Amino acid sequence: MNEVVVAGAGAHCKVVLDILLGSTDYKVMGLIDSDQEKRIFDIPVIGTDEELEKLYRQGVRYGFVAIGSNAVRRKVQEKMERIGFELLTLVSRHAVISRFASVAPGTVVMPGAVINAGAQIGRGCIINTNCSVDHDCRIGDFCHVAPGCAVSGSTHVGPNVFLGTGTRVIDYITIGANTMVGAGATVIADLPSDCLAVGTPAVVKKFYKENEK
Repeated sequence: MNEVVVAGAGAHCKVVLDILLGSTDYKVMGLIDSDQEKRIFDIPVIGTDEELEKLYRQGVRYGFVAIGSNAVRRKVQEKMERIGFELLTLVSRHAVISRFASVAPGTVVMPGAVINAGAQIGRGCIINTNCSVDHDCRIGDFCHVAPGCAVSGSTHVGPNVFLGTGTRVIDYITIGANTMVGAGATVIADLPSDCLAVGTPAVVKKFYKENEK
C-alpha cells in the first residue's frame, strides 16, 4: 500500500481523511501541521511543512493538502509539487463525476457533489458537499465551491475563487480570479477579478488590494 502524507490538521482535514481512509491503495502515514500535539482519527501530526523534503527522501511519494484556505492550500501544494510529491485526486464514493469531465491533481470532490460532462476542474480545488458543476464549466486552480452551490453550464471560474455556501451561478458567466462570492448569492452577470460580491443579484461590494488576497 502506498504511503501518503496529508498537509493540514484542521476541520477540513477530517472530511478529506474520511474519503482517503476508505481507499485500499493508500495509507496515511501522518499529518503535517504547526500543532505538533494534534491527532485526527488517531493519525498524528508528524511535523511541519519543513519536514516534507525529509519525508520525500525517506521514500514517501504521495501527498494531499487538506487546508481550507485557497491561498494557503496553493502555497503548500506548490511546495509539495516542487519537492516531487505526486498529488492525489480524491473523490467520495458518493459523488457523481461524468466520464467526460476532468479533475486535476490535488482536488477533492465531496459526498453528493455532481460534475457533469465537459466540465474541467483545476488543481487543488475543493468541490464541496452537495454542490453541482454543470456541463462545460471551467473551474480554475485552487478554487473552493462551497456546500450547496450550483454552477450552471459553460461558466468560467478563474483561479483562487471562493463561491460561498449556496451560491447560484447562471450559465455562461465569467468570474474573475481571486474573487469571493458571499453565501446565498445569485450571480447573473460577469464578476471581475479581486473583488467581494454578495446578494441577489450579486453585486460588487469591494475590491481587494494585493495584500488582502
